[in-house]
Amino acid sequence: MSRLAADAPAQVPAGTVYLVRHGLVHNPNRIAYGWLPRYRLAVEGQQQATATAAYLAGREVAYILTSPLLRAMQTTRIIAAALPGVPVRRSRLLIESGLAHLWEGERWTELPQKYPVDYELFQTAPGSLTTGESMAEMAVRMRRALALALRLSGGAPAVCVSHRDPILALRLAIEGRSFDELHRTDCNPASVTTIVSNAGHLQVAAYAEPYRDAEA
Repeated sequence: MSRLAADAPAQVPAGTVYLVRHGLVHNPNRIAYGWLPRYRLAVEGQQQATATAAYLAGREVAYILTSPLLRAMQTTRIIAAALPGVPVRRSRLLIESGLAHLWEGERWTELPQKYPVDYELFQTAPGSLTTGESMAEMAVRMRRALALALRLSGGAPAVCVSHRDPILALRLAIEGRSFDELHRTDCNPASVTTIVSNAGHLQVAAYAEPYRDAEA
């Protein structure tokens, strides 16, 4: 059973939202980039976003809401180019997790030594982690993002471009699953998680990886 009804009673208008994770980031030094600026898409990430744009074309998308971070904005620009005339707006409701914000600038290899307790929880029991922002809090703000996107689209299909952990927090909450399944649930770069709202009841209708599907 979904936990969202108790955590966020505000209703999401009826409609469909395509939740897109940004494409692969150029990050050769393996930095936890969090909310840092200037972390752009890798060439492969641009190709991934192009495949996702083709997947979304023809789905009558009426609005695009995006995280304000560069990697999401670049993904959004590629998608918007395939959806001419569709309005785009930035929203901090779609931003990367609060935990990532606290860890930003650190090398991933150094996190276990610098933040041993939180890092262990993040790896093994992320649902118990409250540092920065809990999974439940992420799910609530992502639900608010869906509601905003569908209000702006007038109930027509909308796209929200965000990041892995916020997208998965919402998905796990909708499906009534443990937040500890974070690392066991797919949300790869430029993937599309389709959420359908019916009278405020949310359902995960599909998950697709257009870039990999195009390679098959």
